[in-house]
Amino acid sequence: MAPHHARSLLAALALGAAVTVSGCTAGSDSSSNSPATVDGSGSGSHSKSGSDSGSAASPRPSDDGSAPKGTGAQGSKDDGRAPSGVRWCTTKSLSVSLRPGQPAAGNRYAALVLTNSSSSACRTQGWPGLQLTSESGGKIPTDVVRERDVPSRPLTLSPGGHASARLHWTVVPGKDDPSDGRCPDPHTVRVIPPDQRASTSAAWKAGEVCGAGEIDVRPLLPGADLPE
Repeated sequence: MAPHHARSLLAALALGAAVTVSGCTAGSDSSSNSPATVDGSGSGSHSKSGSDSGSAASPRPSDDGSAPKGTGAQGSKDDGRAPSGVRWCTTKSLSVSLRPGQPAAGNRYAALVLTNSSSSACRTQGWPGLQLTSESGGKIPTDVVRERDVPSRPLTLSPGGHASARLHWTVVPGKDDPSDGRCPDPHTVRVIPPDQRASTSAAWKAGEVCGAGEIDVRPLLPGADLPE
């Protein structure tokens, strides 16, 4: 083979290898920039500062209403077993109530209780969504902050069974509250159970909510008492 033909062949092979490597790199960069959903539940809420380690995001139910596979479940005995065929708790299968707790130096607490009002067991997990409303039904500023210092747990509610989430807010007016110092006194709270879209309502008999409507919400735990 003539020397100039050999040099031409080597140059062509080198150019082809460079094009191949460049194409693989571009494809890899494109994949790494693809968007990903981390937590799609509960618009209008956010998490309190702190680590999410050990906290489970609310799993999505299946299209048929059954609970997600592989999430486990916990009943009143906290045995960690997942009963077969137990469906996800829908808004229609739950009733809600509010149980005010002991007030403390400008802080207020309440237990938001979800009760399985259906005739079958159901499962739930995570944080409820909230919207405070006035007597006329108008929306009152509400800022739900998910507390993650307590891990979210899968729960199984028997008919008549309860799960509750601790609510905490302030009654001390701040810079974002009305200038006359009179914070809103809600009439009703609309509640969206975890991973549902429809809401149900409960009477709000816990007094004023200051802090521009900020309410710290812990994940649902078994029982109807105010969680510690």
